[in-house]
Amino acid sequence: MKPNLRIAVFLILMAVLALPSSTALAKGFVDDKIVAGGTYTLKGGEVLDGDLVILGGVVTLEEGSTVTGNVTLLGGTLSIKGTVERDVVGLGGVVSLDSQAVIRGDLTAVAAALNRAEGSLVIGQVITGFEGPLKLPNPGWRDLPQPSRIEVANSQFWNGLWYLFGAFLWSALAVLVVMFLPNPSNRISQAVFHQPVLAGSIGLLTAIVAPILLILLMVTILLIPVSLLGVLALVAAWVLGRIAIGLEVGRRMGEMSNRDWPAAVAAGIGTFVLSLVVDGISLLIPCIGWLAPALIGVIGVGGVLLTRFGAQPYPPSNGGASLVVPGPVAPPPPSGFASPSGAPGEDAAANPELPAEAGNQELTG
Repeated sequence: MKPNLRIAVFLILMAVLALPSSTALAKGFVDDKIVAGGTYTLKGGEVLDGDLVILGGVVTLEEGSTVTGNVTLLGGTLSIKGTVERDVVGLGGVVSLDSQAVIRGDLTAVAAALNRAEGSLVIGQVITGFEGPLKLPNPGWRDLPQPSRIEVANSQFWNGLWYLFGAFLWSALAVLVVMFLPNPSNRISQAVFHQPVLAGSIGLLTAIVAPILLILLMVTILLIPVSLLGVLALVAAWVLGRIAIGLEVGRRMGEMSNRDWPAAVAAGIGTFVLSLVVDGISLLIPCIGWLAPALIGVIGVGGVLLTRFGAQPYPPSNGGASLVVPGPVAPPPPSGFASPSGAPGEDAAANPELPAEAGNQELTG
């Protein structure tokens, strides 16, 4: 991976991991603001004492407004006319600085459009990410083709764009899945976070055994349709498992920010952050970075199998089960007590009204 793209992905990871910053944790996220797919306006004279995170929303900071923390844009539109005391990071979307805008920290725009008016003030550094693929050389016979430069820039641009697009795609898919399958998604997420080691072990065993079985089925030719169904089932389990983990991540983020998000919103936000972190690690560390998405996939598949694709909770509830305690064992009958058929006590069981004395006399006589 090229250095510019590596730096861009690193900045994205740092921005995502910095969402629960130390200052925010000390405050318990009480004063922070997260805008997920909506609109938000900080009016003039108002102060947001904390961080501001925009996930595909439209945010306007009017003239005279102040944000004391960081401002992070993950897709959407950010218009700044006031003051930001710390850093502003734009990862996709549009960042606009009015002439009255003041940023006392750094301004970073990676894969985002930056519109900066004259008179806007940025005290820190301005990082605009990597260059686009349209930087062509000057015309002329000697200067014309430099395909390597254009191809490298094009590869960097599209790799970074696909990285962000993949995170948004996972987020949208998570919202749809949780909207239509809320209970199965919840059961899978609970199983994964209650039994992560067991889920990971089952998922790892499945990842080792399932390909061998599917290949053996394909060899028989007649069972090729069955093997194709098995492949589809594995893909569905992988998708459901990753979304279920993202759902739990979103819930934890909501709890930390003291917000009660609907399940679909929590799944979308959590899966988006999870995809940025996991896929970012895979891009930053090509040799062993694949272990991060592989680990998430293995644990997710294990949770899906534990719950039988979300059909039942795990561990199963004990509401309908009852503990049967054996009663005391009856003492054996006397040695001389026998029925005519040879079974002890059969007459007494067949004739409960027969007096004990009469029965004993008849048997002894």
